[in-house]
Amino acid sequence: MPNISPFVLNHPKKVLFCIALVTSLFALSIVNLKYDFTIEQLFAKDKEETEVYFEFQKDFSREDNVFLLVHQIPDKISDNFIDSLSQIVNTLNNSPYFIEIISLVDIYNDYNKKENSYISSRLLNIVSKDSTLGSIWLKLKDDYNTFQKRSKVIDFLKSTTTGFDWEWTYSGIPVVRNTYVEYMIKDNIKFIPPVALILVISLAFLFRHWLYVILPLFTVVITACWILGIMSMTGKGLNVMTYMVPTLLFIIGVSDSIHLLSRLNIYLRKNLDMKESLELSMKDMSVALFLTSLTTAIGFLALLYSSISIVQEFGVFIAAGVFLAYVLTLTFIPSVLILLKDKIHIKVLNRNNTRIKLLKNVSNFVKKKPKQIVLASIFLTLVLSTGTLYLSTGSSLLSDLHPQSDLYIDLKNVEKWFGGILPMEIIVTKEDSVEVTMHDSLVMGHVQEFQEYVSGLFPHSNWISLQKVLKQVLYEISPQSEFPPDQETLDQLYILTQGQTESLINFEETKIRISGMLPDLSSEVLDSIEDSLEIFADSHFPPWLSINVTGTMPVALKTNNYLIVDLFSGFGLAFIFISLVMGLLFLSVRIGLISMLPNLIPIIFAAGYLGFAGIPIRPPIAITFSICLGIAVDDSLHFLFRFWQERKDTSDLRKAVSNTIETTGLAMLTTTIVLVSGFLVITVSTFIPTAQFGIISAITLSVALITDITLLPALLIIFPVKFFKKKNHD
Repeated sequence: MPNISPFVLNHPKKVLFCIALVTSLFALSIVNLKYDFTIEQLFAKDKEETEVYFEFQKDFSREDNVFLLVHQIPDKISDNFIDSLSQIVNTLNNSPYFIEIISLVDIYNDYNKKENSYISSRLLNIVSKDSTLGSIWLKLKDDYNTFQKRSKVIDFLKSTTTGFDWEWTYSGIPVVRNTYVEYMIKDNIKFIPPVALILVISLAFLFRHWLYVILPLFTVVITACWILGIMSMTGKGLNVMTYMVPTLLFIIGVSDSIHLLSRLNIYLRKNLDMKESLELSMKDMSVALFLTSLTTAIGFLALLYSSISIVQEFGVFIAAGVFLAYVLTLTFIPSVLILLKDKIHIKVLNRNNTRIKLLKNVSNFVKKKPKQIVLASIFLTLVLSTGTLYLSTGSSLLSDLHPQSDLYIDLKNVEKWFGGILPMEIIVTKEDSVEVTMHDSLVMGHVQEFQEYVSGLFPHSNWISLQKVLKQVLYEISPQSEFPPDQETLDQLYILTQGQTESLINFEETKIRISGMLPDLSSEVLDSIEDSLEIFADSHFPPWLSINVTGTMPVALKTNNYLIVDLFSGFGLAFIFISLVMGLLFLSVRIGLISMLPNLIPIIFAAGYLGFAGIPIRPPIAITFSICLGIAVDDSLHFLFRFWQERKDTSDLRKAVSNTIETTGLAMLTTTIVLVSGFLVITVSTFIPTAQFGIISAITLSVALITDITLLPALLIIFPVKFFKKKNHD
């Protein structure tokens, strides 16, 4: 690798000026950074279900743009109440935001024959099951379906209804989307201050010097600024995955600074001047830090194996941030230190320090009982691996939310009152070669039978279809008539209702939709329901009629299963690549195997914990394994580099192990404390999977430290490795 230390140390002001200039440019671009969340962001690319969904949107219209405003209704509905409700509806109708608005006013007008209203008002659940609550259904125009514009619409809805003390509940997918974004923003506000405080305390405790606290903090702040600037410039916003990027860079990016400053102190305690100490430290650490950055980046880049764009973006931006932190560690920190060298006064290392005593006890234990450590590690791994037998992937869309959150409570209440607001679409398609219309009496008969079956599965949910509309109109014209009627009557009904059924049949008239609003379902329940629907259709429909189940909820839950398979495949690739890096680095297959075993055990430990705790594997948890593997290997690399150097200085294997644990182990202990503390902060997230990601990461990295300072040296003692000698040191 090119040695940049002479330029950095001889031209520190130029280096800092360039960093300041780049940082200013990126900071300016952050102003345009956007937050947004759509359930479609969670869809897998190039999967049949995703293609069917977007084909559905092309044929019909969006189904995730419906607001539901719930309000109290009096025991006896009076004209005054209807007048007040009409006032609200008129205000909403006069706004530019909505395509369609349905409320109790429509039912009242129908009953009193005042004016024509949407047929949907007779098909939707406008009143709750206990008749204590009413609802207003509003369909949002596509032009207003962005975060900023939806926020404006939601504020408008609240201001319009505030003057009416009817205990309003605001629900629907647009509300869910915006609330998710608000939760993401709140999470970042909750995460950054405590993570920064943890860094300050940890760095102050380790180095006992204000400059050694400020410089790593500035390094990760600049790194986060650069990455957010890059995201903004490339048109990528913060979503349900990438909103964690700044926090994770704070947690992960500081480890390079800790290792560099720890090595610098070793040379300064030898009474070398600042410039020489920096030059030697940068020479020693540049390769090691590059390789640890590489292994960490591999863990995140393994997410490219995912079929979901936002997961891929998350991996790429964190991997880029890891390398930017590496570059800044070797440029920004040395430049500042060389300018402020007179401010640095290093104290003699206190050998009675608690951490040093702990590491000395660990080294003595490892030297005395390496075989027992290996056997104990194998036994514990086998025990914990049994937990993997209980792993599951079951999840639902609302399982991301804490049950105490306002959004979760509102959505569950709406489920109880009106049957749910999560969209599911069933598309009935006929073969082009069959010359019958989709409103043909034969088709309508089969669809009616099918829809009765669907309604039996979800008796309290809202379902709208061409068949239901035609049947309702027929009933209003001739209550005694059976459906389907003769074809001539059906043709007349179809012509009569065309203005209100355009979104229920495609332009070519080869597909019709059965549109439902469902409660929150788990992926297992939904799979079972889809299977039953397909079995029913296969046994009751003619061969030329078929169904496809789609909609944001079914596709998102199916994608969850795809993603888990993709991420575990990515973990396997990351494991192979990192093993190859380790083996090629030390030109030894044995060292490659020895170095990876202590990092595989924590992954098995975490998977076992998930199984025993009954925590289902969801995307934020599945990404933990490859990410933690990449981070955990860093300590193994630093340990092996230091051990390599010690072996060149002494032929005593056990002394080399002891010296490595007591020196590099100190920086490993500190970086792990920072990482674990930072990940534990994430456990306060509003989103349950994000909180679980923090817990699993903290557990995995804690176990990785233990195995790196016990099992790894024990294996090096039992299976001695002859290292290929190089001039560079760690």
